[in-house]
Amino acid sequence: MKKITVLATAMVLMACSESYFQPPKPYFNWGLDPLERKKDIEEGEKKGLSLTTSYLNRRIKDMKACGMDFVSGESDNPEVNLCMESKGWYLEGGPVCENVLMWNRPVCIKWRKKHSAPDVKPWDCKDNPTYPTCLQTGSKR
Repeated sequence: MKKITVLATAMVLMACSESYFQPPKPYFNWGLDPLERKKDIEEGEKKGLSLTTSYLNRRIKDMKACGMDFVSGESDNPEVNLCMESKGWYLEGGPVCENVLMWNRPVCIKWRKKHSAPDVKPWDCKDNPTYPTCLQTGSKR
């Protein structure tokens, strides 16, 4: 019986280490604009904070101000994501309203009319080529 218990425990631990039970990666990874980052570093130095502490404090403060869950770092609400962009945060793929998941939202359609190039295509279609927006626009981004 002890051998079976040890074997079962070992199998469970191996399964966990092989990332079978890992949570999914976050879809949105927010980065801070370099100019905003420089201001943040200067303010942190004045207060005697480390770079990491000042960055995390800024991120939490901005996410709370925009109504985003700072633990997950994501929101499905385009207005919340646009608020983050207005505070100097950005997504690696491009503006949030040019993302394939936000493309058809009314707020994003208005935003793209004002801010995007006329021939803009949604990003993240490489990972989701069968997504309806990607098929409609023919995007390869």
